[in-house]
Amino acid sequence: MASITIYSADGCPFCAKAKSFLAERGITYEEIDVRPGSNAWNEMNEKTGSGSLPQILIGDEPVGGYSDLVHLEATGELNQKLGEAEEGPVAPLYDVIIIGGGPAGLSAAIYTARKVLKTLLVSKDIGGQVAWTYDVDNYLGFSQVDTADLISKFEEHVQKCGVEKLVGAEVKAIELSGKIKKVITSDGKTYLTKTIVIATGKRPRPLNVPGEKELIGMGVTYCSTCDAPLFADLDVAVAGGGNSALEAVIDLMKVARKVYMVSLTPLTGDQILQDKVMSSPKVKVFTEYEFLRIVGESAVEAIEVASLKTGELKRLDVRGIIIEIGLLPNSELVVDTLETNRIGEIVIDARCRTGVAGVFACGDVTDVPFKQVIVAAGEGAKAALSAYDYIINQR
Repeated sequence: MASITIYSADGCPFCAKAKSFLAERGITYEEIDVRPGSNAWNEMNEKTGSGSLPQILIGDEPVGGYSDLVHLEATGELNQKLGEAEEGPVAPLYDVIIIGGGPAGLSAAIYTARKVLKTLLVSKDIGGQVAWTYDVDNYLGFSQVDTADLISKFEEHVQKCGVEKLVGAEVKAIELSGKIKKVITSDGKTYLTKTIVIATGKRPRPLNVPGEKELIGMGVTYCSTCDAPLFADLDVAVAGGGNSALEAVIDLMKVARKVYMVSLTPLTGDQILQDKVMSSPKVKVFTEYEFLRIVGESAVEAIEVASLKTGELKRLDVRGIIIEIGLLPNSELVVDTLETNRIGEIVIDARCRTGVAGVFACGDVTDVPFKQVIVAAGEGAKAALSAYDYIINQR
């Protein structure tokens, strides 16, 4: 077994961590105490080319400090260098693994690549929640852009940066403790990383009625801010009774010919929004009605609803329906390990930190307000830069 030498000093926290790391694994080492300007210090500089502490040698080979030691163990190289394992391929160690391929995750990937961090992006698809909309009217630089075109431009940009992608893979588990994190996919493969950026987004809470899935993107939508302009001079319905549904109606009042608001409960949104909706001659509100189905072949043609009080059935001829009954954060992987709020969003600070060292989150899966494409992209950039700062400050 190769010998290990540690140049260290009293009061150096990373020196203490390195010695504890080795002791926990039953690995013996020689410790050389150094002081700036001492013979031992000059010897360390000559052998390692570095003046930071600790400095670790395996045999005569300098391997760096505490962080480097942990990385060697994570990839399997430590055992090889110690002569305890056969030479062979080792698991790659990424600087950053980004989970999620929506605007937040793609933006994060661009920024980590520009910081020359070894990056892996893992996602079931590319585009995320924005792919559920027709067009985007409010993204900077585009007065209107087809959603597929916008996603394609995002992906092309990431591709130009040379980011390694694992698309179509589903993350089944992540291990966040320790300096090296693990991401485990559904095929049983494990990926190692210094940091993780969680950008898994949200998914709309569905009505779960016949016709809904079949007509997504053909009149069924979940974002009034993105899609209200598409219903100009048409009859349209809004499902929901809270603030988001009321705001959707207000968006549609500016462009649509007729707006039907259908809620399973009495309206629950702010009174000022209710008053604005109720005062419009364009709007007809049905409270305590349940959705039965959405009608249409290649596009939405009507909705069928029923009164909870009387059982009366109604068919409302519309060309679209905006479903605003809430969103569900895709935080199931971390809900037991990271702090989340009452609706399951990951709680972050202004730098996208989650409270667990080396773990960052961005976009709609977090508690950041205003779930918009441009907001998610900005948060992704912040998370990437925070991950970079974290990495360069490790020793």
